[in-house]
Amino acid sequence: MGYFKQQQQQQTLLLILALAFAIAITPALSVVGWDERHMPDPRVCWAQINKANGCEHEIYASLVKKKIKLSYGCCEAVQGMSSKCKNWMFNHGRFSPEFGDQIKGYCATLGVTLPPSYRIYYPDKTPPGHIGYGG
Repeated sequence: MGYFKQQQQQQTLLLILALAFAIAITPALSVVGWDERHMPDPRVCWAQINKANGCEHEIYASLVKKKIKLSYGCCEAVQGMSSKCKNWMFNHGRFSPEFGDQIKGYCATLGVTLPPSYRIYYPDKTPPGHIGYGG
């Protein structure tokens, strides 16, 4: 009888340890794939921009020349982007939230109103390749 009771106690202990391990590792696993869960498909975002002929070029030219100059159709294309795409677009690579806000201001002068560009929360790191807009 003592043998079976000891075996049952060991099984219970193993079960408790397995549950404790599963609970402890859950936060670490929840971070895995953060970008995939919260970032849109860049091809979809650029496709939305490219609905206006030459819009991608206008955005890059505005960045390089440090002077915003977009067509009305390009402003409408930016306005029509999903919020996920806008947040990704203006928090990724060369584009910054400040640049997004400048585009917003410029488009407002054309009569196209855009919501503000929000920063994406990156846990404990800055976005890879993020360069601010200096103008």
